[in-house]
Amino acid sequence: MIKTGFQLNRRWSVWSASLLLASLLVLRTEAPPPERYLAVLQAPKDARTGWLVQIDVGQDGAALKLLPVGAPTEVPAGRALQFWTKPDGATGPTSLGLVRAGTAMTVPLDKLPARPGAADLFEITLEPEGGSPYDRPSGPVLYIGRTVRL
Repeated sequence: MIKTGFQLNRRWSVWSASLLLASLLVLRTEAPPPERYLAVLQAPKDARTGWLVQIDVGQDGAALKLLPVGAPTEVPAGRALQFWTKPDGATGPTSLGLVRAGTAMTVPLDKLPARPGAADLFEITLEPEGGSPYDRPSGPVLYIGRTVRL
């Protein structure tokens, strides 16, 4: 049987439409790239960088990582470093726990008070040995910074 131009064009059109539909389905099922945020925590007095906050959202094992930079902060006896966050627009800070000087820390994202975003505030304060006795920082801010989206 001889194929006419109409039959070939129709077959080509059906094949092209099928390929396009399959391509669209593959593109729709791919996971979006993870959101990434970074904050550089600096000393308010001299802008010395002491810590980095790295956040990866939208992937397996998503977490916040607090990473020390440079020489560890000296912590006086009877005192502790406490890590805090205040999402942009929040009414108050939330403690993310005590930090050991010069030691990295990982915080699961479900421990954060809100989904991470640009301009979230992070800080490390000097507190009494067991941490702040209040639901807010009670000691001086040693390092502070805001997130930016990468």
